[in-house]
Amino acid sequence: MSKIPRAATVMLLRDIEGEPQLFLVRRTAKSAFAPDAYVFPGGTVDLADTLPALHARIDGSAARETGALFRETRSELLPTDVEHPGPLERASIVAAALRELFEESGILMAYPRDDAATPPSAKQREEWRAALRSGSASFLDILEKGDLIASGNALALFSHWVTPPAEPRRYDTYFFMAIAPPKQDASADRSETHDGRWISAREALEEHRRGKLTLVYPTIKHLERLLDCEDNSIAMRLALTKPIVTIQPTMHPDRGFVMPSPLENVW
Repeated sequence: MSKIPRAATVMLLRDIEGEPQLFLVRRTAKSAFAPDAYVFPGGTVDLADTLPALHARIDGSAARETGALFRETRSELLPTDVEHPGPLERASIVAAALRELFEESGILMAYPRDDAATPPSAKQREEWRAALRSGSASFLDILEKGDLIASGNALALFSHWVTPPAEPRRYDTYFFMAIAPPKQDASADRSETHDGRWISAREALEEHRRGKLTLVYPTIKHLERLLDCEDNSIAMRLALTKPIVTIQPTMHPDRGFVMPSPLENVW
């Protein structure tokens, strides 16, 4: 089994009409990974994400267990040293995606198990988020306290990227896409991340070109894939239907991360 940490990231779309807007957060300047860069909310899978009791509170188990959600394939053009995740790992990756999304954006993708129950208020969600950040409560604790089911079904796998061996910090990362619940406001956690922004792919890439927004290579490539999406439904349809080819970029001495040209915009 690969020792590269598994990680999960969520490309969160705003529930609005017109061109999709995504939520980006700026990594703290002290971050060991991509300091000061704007990224999608996410992070590594931790031990608490592997608990069966947590997995039982996340819907969409059939898609995870059968591998329908994790449908990535490999290309001989880009060999990689990571293995496909088994059922337990797939459930843990989804758990990490939902947990990190809540921690870094404040968006809680969950609903009451009892259809007649009232969803948690904004104040309650903020209290739970603070408890999660401080370590005084786990994601499982929060779901149990609110008797909630986390919305694994709301996540569509968009891509699978692996940091190349030349990098000192490597991650085996699954990028998911989801539409934010309409009555929740996203915000950076002001600890690991700052300056949360809703921005279109076009605007983000233009600001990066003008030196006003720092973006890393994987974020740039994902934003480029969304340039032709006219609204959220088209973006989600792309995520649900596109091929997923595992990308482990190579390193070019002058250009940095690169991928073989036949894989551009087909991963």
